[in-house]
Amino acid sequence: MEQGYDKDEDIFNIELEDKPYWKSVELGDEVVLDIARDGSVLSIEILHASTVFSGDLKKVIQMAHISA
Repeated sequence: MEQGYDKDEDIFNIELEDKPYWKSVELGDEVVLDIARDGSVLSIEILHASTVFSGDLKKVIQMAHISA
């Protein structure tokens, strides 16, 4: 499992599986799941991460691996 924060796009991404991508499913305005054809979740993207997280969780985002 890998995680990363794209500071320029303000997206926190958690990669769970390494399988071929099939489609994305939006859960509300802030969360996108990338799905494999077998239905497993490949990754979780949290959009506008700096506004979604606060307090200690925001510190976790800031300390996460930053990708450019």
